[in-house]
Amino acid sequence: MALPYDNYIRFLATKGHVDLDEVNELLGNFSLPPIKQATLDDQWALIHSSLPLGVKSQLENRSQGGDEFLRWMSFLEVQHYWLAEKPYATAERRSAVRVMESIHDDQMLRLAINALFIKGVQPKEMLQSLSAKYPTPLRDNHLESYRDMFWNTRRMHRRDWKSYLGLVSTREQSVYFLALTDTLDVVKTELELPSSVSVSNMLQWLLSKSFQKAKTLIDVNSPDAAKEARLWIDKAIVLADKYEKYRSTDQADLSQSLQMEFDFVDTEFAAPDDETLREVTERIKAKTT
Repeated sequence: MALPYDNYIRFLATKGHVDLDEVNELLGNFSLPPIKQATLDDQWALIHSSLPLGVKSQLENRSQGGDEFLRWMSFLEVQHYWLAEKPYATAERRSAVRVMESIHDDQMLRLAINALFIKGVQPKEMLQSLSAKYPTPLRDNHLESYRDMFWNTRRMHRRDWKSYLGLVSTREQSVYFLALTDTLDVVKTELELPSSVSVSNMLQWLLSKSFQKAKTLIDVNSPDAAKEARLWIDKAIVLADKYEKYRSTDQADLSQSLQMEFDFVDTEFAAPDDETLREVTERIKAKTT
């Protein structure tokens, strides 16, 4: 089973962590679900089958360093963490890792970030949405590193999601399932983030469903079905009326907005007279002399 944080598990393996309990304790520090021995074994198998002997020797002897070692860590997709380890670490890189890890400290923020990544939202756009609710020092690079290390869902298939959702809380299950099945605006609304919801589109959807329901029941030749069909017909009529009103309002708002833009373009701006221009010119000369 693929996990969103497979890359972080792989990094721990390259650091020499072989004990399952120790790895799960480190995962627990970030409130990540524990793994089974088979998952850790798979990461070790990938490492041993991918790395050349020289790089494997560096890992075993804890003597990592050099450009070649870093290139292979990049191949394993764990370079973000290794850049904050000796001998590559700088104060700036360590600070960036700490900020990235701070995402785990706020469970609601992490949930929102994960859901938006599922919807394919890019880091810059995501920060604009999050800033309305979460004051955070996060930058684009922090979100990119977090996605690569802890929320790499690109390899996850339907069966992987089904297994993973069984490992997380009910709230996470609900939000992730919504992100996997519904629109971005619906997800943002659930997360209490700014969103653009079209009432006319929702009414159109409900009207279509009500019509289909009534049509299906009419074809059923029974008193109960006929009674229920009449109820759905009444609902469809009410929704049709509301939909037409909201659609007309949307069109009127659009026309008004366009007219305001044209009015703005056609507006004449007052130009300063000769006396005003002369005064301004004299003031500029006085400052420059």
